[in-house]
Amino acid sequence: MPTTTDPGVDVDPVLRQGATTADGRVTLAEHAVKELLRNNGVDVPRGVTFTHSPEAAAATRGLTEPLVLKAFGPGLLHKSDVGGVKLGLTRQQIPAAVDDMRAHLTAAGITPDGFLVEEQHAGGIELIVGVVRDSTFGHVLLLGLGGIATELLNLSAVRVVPLSRTDAEELVDTFPGAPLLKGARGTDVIDRDALINVLLAIAGPEGLVNRIGPALSEFECNPVVVTTTGASALDARLLIEESVVDSNPERTATDFAALFAPASIAIAGASGSKSTFGNRFLAAYRQFGWTDGLYALHPSAQQIDGVPAYPDFTAMPTVPDYLVVAVPASVTPSVVSQAARAGVRFIHVITGGFAEMGAAGLLLQEQLSSATDGSDARILGPNCLGVYSPRGRQVFTLGAPDDAGSVSVVSQSGGLSGDMITVGAQRGIRYSKLVSIGNAIDVTQAELVDWLVDDPDTEVIGIYLEGARDGVRLRNALRRADGVKPVVMLRGGASEQGSTAVSSHTGSMASSSKVWDAVSSSTGTHQVSSLETFLSCLTYLQQYRHAEQAESSSGVLVIGLGGGASVLATDACDRAGLAVTPLREGLRASLRERGFGAGTSVANPLEVPVGPTSSPSILADALRAVLVDTEQSYADVLIHLNVAAYYNYGTAGLVPLIESLQAVIDAHLGVRIAVVLRNSDIAPAADGEMLVDFIRVGHLPVFRSFDEATAAIASAQNFDNRRL
Repeated sequence: MPTTTDPGVDVDPVLRQGATTADGRVTLAEHAVKELLRNNGVDVPRGVTFTHSPEAAAATRGLTEPLVLKAFGPGLLHKSDVGGVKLGLTRQQIPAAVDDMRAHLTAAGITPDGFLVEEQHAGGIELIVGVVRDSTFGHVLLLGLGGIATELLNLSAVRVVPLSRTDAEELVDTFPGAPLLKGARGTDVIDRDALINVLLAIAGPEGLVNRIGPALSEFECNPVVVTTTGASALDARLLIEESVVDSNPERTATDFAALFAPASIAIAGASGSKSTFGNRFLAAYRQFGWTDGLYALHPSAQQIDGVPAYPDFTAMPTVPDYLVVAVPASVTPSVVSQAARAGVRFIHVITGGFAEMGAAGLLLQEQLSSATDGSDARILGPNCLGVYSPRGRQVFTLGAPDDAGSVSVVSQSGGLSGDMITVGAQRGIRYSKLVSIGNAIDVTQAELVDWLVDDPDTEVIGIYLEGARDGVRLRNALRRADGVKPVVMLRGGASEQGSTAVSSHTGSMASSSKVWDAVSSSTGTHQVSSLETFLSCLTYLQQYRHAEQAESSSGVLVIGLGGGASVLATDACDRAGLAVTPLREGLRASLRERGFGAGTSVANPLEVPVGPTSSPSILADALRAVLVDTEQSYADVLIHLNVAAYYNYGTAGLVPLIESLQAVIDAHLGVRIAVVLRNSDIAPAADGEMLVDFIRVGHLPVFRSFDEATAAIASAQNFDNRRL
């Protein structure tokens, strides 16, 4: 059995009061679980236990009626489902109720170990508070509406353990049942602090979950009844798993500086007679400026594509920091083993054909994993494209931009990594580092994100993942980034991973999506659902990573030609959780006096007749009138323009549009600005290229849709709220 590290609450004696369940886990009797809760500061009903009905009268003498009778023992995990609970009893009724309950349970093949009698609570709002061990992130806590309709309603939310007080407060205030706690429809306002204290007593840093440790498999209080004067756990159960393998082991931190800026590189798998992935890597590195320190590993060639080749690592002028392995999967473990023994620090396996290919591939992957045993070498991949880092001349694709920036991304996908570079460049993103990790048998997302939190060249972090092998470390890394560097997460394959628990309401309700949402909420990570939105957020955060908003700034100002487009922009703001704060009445009058709003709106959205024949300064003038000449300020401005109008009603193409946006830039308005260009795909090729060149300069983030823009704005406002 696990033991506590806190001598003030010895959980061991209580944990030994259980019975082994059919699946090998230990379930504790309800009264034993409540003893743990009581010792940790949670209010539970007064009660007594006994084995046979003749003992009932003496045992219950000090209790106040009405009373509740419950059976405990094997097969009674869900007591109410099998007739193991009776309510509203008097003391005199208890003996007969015990005999009736025992007979009923025996007929159902259940032999109770004993009975618990408690004082019946007067009632209140019923909640469920539960904990399960998620396969990715460890323990998670669920808070929802409780009672018999718990799973039917599923009005619940999840947070990862341990909870901070802020986590507990946000959970109580925002879970779907929160309005009932705040006096909705004439109900009483409950004791919020008492409920928060229950959550912390169970799942806080010094809570019961942490005291028991990884062996805790499931814990549930359903219901926890909250009233105007307190919170009480009326039912409780706990399952312990004695043999638990830590799925998130900590390892010594690696310095990844040489991964992103190696002094020398070797390629295994380049051919002297045909084009291979290895040859493409050689070409990309040469295009990126490598002349010295680049080698090919080849059994017989003297040079390949102008790069010196050597039969083994001992023949090379120096042991490379970084090795790209592009040989067939069957020989990859041998090449990796040789490199590790030679002292190569980072080994990038681009080759596929491992665990993603089934049982045979999994066996080969296990051989690859052990190929570096006894060395300090780290494996990147397999089945990944590797590293892009302009400052360190790391690259994996031809034509990649060589201008370094401040955005760093860790991606589980190699193909999407290439898209991030190509499409990101068109949006003006300049990367500090981008790394794809593929099957991640060694180097993981968590390690790299943790390292990037301290990287001085990284100011914005992006993550694409489909799962996390070391979820606890990833969660801890995200917590370190919280308020320090904005993090955007795109999660693919969002199918249900579930938790190890399947026998509890909590386990069935704590879906994978809820757990990932909980991680995002507790760490300030901005989670998105598409690559386009992911790149949009990175673009906006890159541009405005240092822009701190004044306390008086609020909401979003929408400005553009107006009509239905402004309505759609407002709808998109609403979907993203952004406030379109109205202009004050005095400011509206001032705008009309200056000639704005003739026949249009000056409320917000602010309608301005910008187009191919308007003055290039019209947008800048209107924004200056709002943002500079008044006391009303906004956190963000959303400008929307219709590209089609510049061809339907003008002859100069997009030149007037770009002049209007340049005037906004030149006005130095001191506010974050997002630009939506609707119908940009109709622009002729020459105008389209001119527009891309303007965007690449990076002074104004430009988006194709309202949803992309509003998601980007939301990511910045989310970081505003967390900024330390």
